[in-house]
Amino acid sequence: RIRVKRRCLELRASTVIKVFLVLAALGCFASSERGDIDKLPILARFDFEDGTAKGWQPKNLDHWRVVKHGGSLVYELAAPGEQGKVRAPTSWSVIAGCDVTSFVFTGRLKCYAEASNPHRDLCIFFLYQDPTHFYYVHFSASSDEAHNIIGLVNGSDRVKVNHEPAGKSVFRLLDSNWHTFKVTCDDSSGKIQAFLDDMENPILTAVDTTFHHGLVGVGSFDDTGCFDDLILRGEKHERR
Repeated sequence: RIRVKRRCLELRASTVIKVFLVLAALGCFASSERGDIDKLPILARFDFEDGTAKGWQPKNLDHWRVVKHGGSLVYELAAPGEQGKVRAPTSWSVIAGCDVTSFVFTGRLKCYAEASNPHRDLCIFFLYQDPTHFYYVHFSASSDEAHNIIGLVNGSDRVKVNHEPAGKSVFRLLDSNWHTFKVTCDDSSGKIQAFLDDMENPILTAVDTTFHHGLVGVGSFDDTGCFDDLILRGEKHERR
């Protein structure tokens, strides 16, 4: 009887292991997509209260400044940029020296464009390689193939890569108030999520593995605005 019971236990253990392996292969466990991505270490934090933008690398230094706004100091994009050789956002400033793979980027943003403008925007840049190779989240006041998207610029005109159909994504950049944002990227799966105001439910989602590392920053396609309380959590890219 003891041998029979022992054999039954061995069979059950073997079955449990097999089921676990099957579920893992099917991606039923969150670890493959970094369920703890929000717990990544803080790499950079900026509230600009020292009056400087030390640590930032703008495309055009003359267009960016730290100014007093509503009782605190903020990082302001004061002038729109000009289109380059590919159709893409025109203005950005990235955090120098923070070449990351997986990351979580949070903060606040405020668009200066008229609220009546359905194409008003502010952008979050990530996995930035150079001026014509990067991803960006385009927060806007309307949704179509070019507005309120996750975009990819890969040496040519930007393309929409988020799953939400053109015209169907949730857009919330409808006023000149402050909005809270979060952008996450998991390098192991290529999963990208963008949140605005609601930090539990993303308004834009994508899976893309064109780039696996790069810099992170803020800016706009062709408008102006300001940013504050920026925190970057992530894994630094190990150069080989």
